[in-house]
Amino acid sequence: MDIRQLRYFVKVVELKNITTAAEALFIAQPSLSQHMANLESELGVTLLERSVHGTRATATGELLYRHAKTILRQFEDTRSAIRQESESPSGRVAIGFPTSTSRILAAPLLARLQERYPLIELELVEASSGDLTGQVAADRLALAVTMDARADSRLRIEPILEEELFVVVASSQTAPRAFGIEAFAKLPLLLPTHPNSVRVATERLLRDRQLKFRLVAETSAVEILILAVERGLGATVLPTAAFALAQQHGRVRGVPIKGRPLLRELSLSLSVSAARSPAVQCVRELLLRVIEEEIASKRWKGVRLFSDAEASPGKPAPTAEPSRRSAASRPRRSGPARAAD
Repeated sequence: MDIRQLRYFVKVVELKNITTAAEALFIAQPSLSQHMANLESELGVTLLERSVHGTRATATGELLYRHAKTILRQFEDTRSAIRQESESPSGRVAIGFPTSTSRILAAPLLARLQERYPLIELELVEASSGDLTGQVAADRLALAVTMDARADSRLRIEPILEEELFVVVASSQTAPRAFGIEAFAKLPLLLPTHPNSVRVATERLLRDRQLKFRLVAETSAVEILILAVERGLGATVLPTAAFALAQQHGRVRGVPIKGRPLLRELSLSLSVSAARSPAVQCVRELLLRVIEEEIASKRWKGVRLFSDAEASPGKPAPTAEPSRRSAASRPRRSGPARAAD
C-alpha cells in the first residue's frame, strides 16, 4: 500500500464511480480497477461494492477512507512544510461556505489569495452549514464557515460574528423602516426549503407568537428567491451576505425586524488534522482579514464581530482578529430565534 494507491482509493470513494475517478486522475479505467483490486488483495478485505449504479465504500472501506484522508493531508503538509523553508506556502486547500455567505466572501478571498499566496490552490465548496460541518469532520474540507457550531472533538471552532436576518422586499415596494413581527407575518412569503434553518427559525418565530403566515413558494435556490422578490411576488428572509449585490444594483432591499429577533452565529470550523498545515493557516488568516474588510467597508451589514462586542468599556475594539474562544466556552444567548444556514 502506497500514497498513490491511497490517493486513487480516496478519489473513487468521493466520486462513487470508477470511470469518473479514472478520468479525474488521468489514468485508464482498467489500470485504476487493477489498483483497487491489488489494494483489496493486499489488505485481505473488500473495500468497494460495485454495481450498475456506481461504486461505494464498504464499512471497512469507509474506515480506510478516513485514515487515508488523514495520511494524505499529513503527506501534503510535510511536503508543504519542507518547501516553506525556501518557498512561499503551497498546496491545495478545500474550504466550504454556506450559499449565502459565499456570495460576499468567496470572490474577495480568492482574489487576495492569488495576490498573496499564488502557490496555494483553493477548492471552494458551497453547501448547507450542516453538510459543511460533516465534511470538515470527515476531513473532506480543511475548514468552513459554519452557523451556530456545536463543540466536536474533530473540529477546532472559532466563533467570529453574529449576523442578523432581514426581510427582503422589492426596491419598488413601499415598506416601513423596520417591520413589526405582526406586519411581517402578513406579507406573502417566499422561503428557503426545509430543512434550511433560516426557514425553521422564521417559522419558529411566528409560531411562538401564534401568528399565521401565507407561504407563496419555497426553494433552496437563493437567486430564485431574489428574482421572485424583485418581481414583487412576495418577501423573503435572508442575511445581508445573500442579497447585498442585488441591493447594490437596486433590485431588492433589506428591512430589519424590530427587536432583531432572528440572529445567527458564524464560526470558522477547522479540521483538527488540517489546522497544522501552513497553507491552511494562510487561508484562515486571509479569510478573517477579508471578513473584517467587508464589514468595515459596509458591504456586509447587520453583523457584529465578537471582538467588537467583547471590547472593554472605554477602549477601542480590537480589529486585527476575531475572538478565538471555542464555541463550547462561549455562553449561549437566549431570546432571539437562531438560524444556522
